[in-house]
Amino acid sequence: MNALSGETPLFAEVDGKYGVYALRELYELHKQGRAIKVPALLDERGNKGWVEVEDVASYGKQHLKRITGARTRLYAEISEDVIIPAYSSHLFSENEKEINLKFKHVNELKVTQNPRRNDTILLSTRIPLNLPEGNQDEWEIGFALGFFVAEGTFHYRKHKNTKQSLAHLKGYAKQKGMALQEYLEYMTDIERVKLAIGQSDFERGYIDIVQKYFKFSTPCKVSENGYVLYSFDLSLIHLIKEYTEGHTSHDKHLKNEVYNRSLKFLEGILDGFLAGDGHFRKEQDLFAVGITTNYKLYNDLIFISKALGYDAHLHDGRFLKSPFNNNYYYQLSLSIFKNWHRYTALGLVREHIKSIEDVGEKEAFNLVLKHLYPEKDKHAKFNHLYFLAYGIMVSDAVKTFTKPLLPKP
Repeated sequence: MNALSGETPLFAEVDGKYGVYALRELYELHKQGRAIKVPALLDERGNKGWVEVEDVASYGKQHLKRITGARTRLYAEISEDVIIPAYSSHLFSENEKEINLKFKHVNELKVTQNPRRNDTILLSTRIPLNLPEGNQDEWEIGFALGFFVAEGTFHYRKHKNTKQSLAHLKGYAKQKGMALQEYLEYMTDIERVKLAIGQSDFERGYIDIVQKYFKFSTPCKVSENGYVLYSFDLSLIHLIKEYTEGHTSHDKHLKNEVYNRSLKFLEGILDGFLAGDGHFRKEQDLFAVGITTNYKLYNDLIFISKALGYDAHLHDGRFLKSPFNNNYYYQLSLSIFKNWHRYTALGLVREHIKSIEDVGEKEAFNLVLKHLYPEKDKHAKFNHLYFLAYGIMVSDAVKTFTKPLLPKP
């Protein structure tokens, strides 16, 4: 029995739409009869595709272990008998045309104090989204959205409509060919968008980008280098409402709809966010990101990076003192490499295991995927593999593999 934490985030296609779901969410969606697919490794040449989920098995509370990568610190919480490709030898054949897959149970993994001597896990370098490429316009609209996620807030309407104001609004609704209630929903309960920006945002051209498609007020200076911008533009408000949820830095995050538009739109979202909350370290060729304890947004950044083929590394959080009120707050941090700095081939990379730790009992599930190959086919071992938890590959097998599929002792 392979068991995975119900909190495990997975990229999935549900009823033809891409998104990120916790494993327990997929369990509930499957019970509702929804059509679910997940990205899987199809053969030894590294080809990936979307494979149908036939069932989602529930195991109740199970004792789980956390397996963590040494460089990226990406992790999965799984039971001891989960099967993964794990080895200390070469990942690829000499001509890099095939993957040298060897399988182990988690309880067989070699873990020492020196990660370079440990077994390795296999990570996907990119999630295979079948999306249009998009264009510069899509990138710029995505940039404005990502910049809002980093630097923006909403101001909500404070006053209720009176009979007189409703009469005026009914007139505006008629001009647009809408019923009054339809027009009120169109207007939304949001009055305006606020962006908190600095002088460097003007100098780097970020404000020119966000103002290209959306109307903003004249910048208002609030400190030596600080400004605020306001927008009453309904097209911007509707864009934000369509693709984001939450109101503050602690709960603001992206909706799954962002993964169903275009690759340029996704690229723009990440670039816009990094323009606001990222810091580029030229000597290391990476973007350093620090955010408050908002794990949904944290996952958004990781999964968008995976969708675009970037290398995301997690870091230990830390307590920092606020410059505004001297209170301490906890910061989540990660690094995003747009250019890979690791040996990779066939869209996969090897990652040494840093540690395997007990995490106690947690609600556990697993997916059962539709078999693609007959049992006697040389590719039959790929009937039981899929990408999990930011790209870590594990088995979907409810029953453990037979010995011929495991490495010889």
